Amino acid sequence: MSDKETSFKKFKGENLYVKPKSLLRKLVQKSFLKLLSILSGNKFLFYKNKIIIILNRFVPFFRFYFNIIFLRLKYPLYLSLPSKHLYAISATNKFLKILKPKKINFFLIGGSLLGAIRQESFAGRPKDVDLGIKEHQISKLLEAVPLLVKHGATHIITRPKHNAQKLQTTLEGVRIDVEFFRKEKFYGIEMWLGATDEESFFPIPNLENLKPVKLYGKTFMSPANPEIYLERKFGKNWRIPDKKQFFWKKN
Repeated sequence: MSDKETSFKKFKGENLYVKPKSLLRKLVQKSFLKLLSILSGNKFLFYKNKIIIILNRFVPFFRFYFNIIFLRLKYPLYLSLPSKHLYAISATNKFLKILKPKKINFFLIGGSLLGAIRQESFAGRPKDVDLGIKEHQISKLLEAVPLLVKHGATHIITRPKHNAQKLQTTLEGVRIDVEFFRKEKFYGIEMWLGATDEESFFPIPNLENLKPVKLYGKTFMSPANPEIYLERKFGKNWRIPDKKQFFWKKN
């Protein structure tokens, strides 16, 4: 990357893995559709579409709340967490546990870092988690894709396709974005440069000297001087939520 404009272009991604339907599920679906076609006759498509709508609406709902009950039993310490927070921290813990043998030094960035510094929890109602790694550990992460698949990842994609800047993994229904930071010239100054937006960069010392931060009582790593990055990314009032938020440190 030679300049700011080319550094932040949007690229198409490449699917590394999409979880296929199980053989049993395929057989059940096929048998059900065959039975439905016999019973419904020329109204087959009408009933099929109705059933799809019902399933898409209610199955995720029941699955979500069943999983929440399970997670609250699994993590008694997090009994008071909002459901979205519980999902997100559970998926993050599992992701980091799976990759622990790879000894990859992940650090929080983006909205995840904002929440950790401001309120010791994820900001808003988290649907994804933002992490970063330095360029020399990219190969370790990409080599660990089979390990993520083995432990339940349902979708893994790199962005962009030919010169990966990010790995997106869906685990337990939560998307975990890992952005890659490389040493690049940025307006003539060497920086750790990501690729998601114009604020995605750090001075060299900030990623050479990571610092511990708390998130739901657990220790994660953060770039040094995170306040400078957060003000650049979220504005001068980044410490003030624009709406009601969950604050772990108030509990």
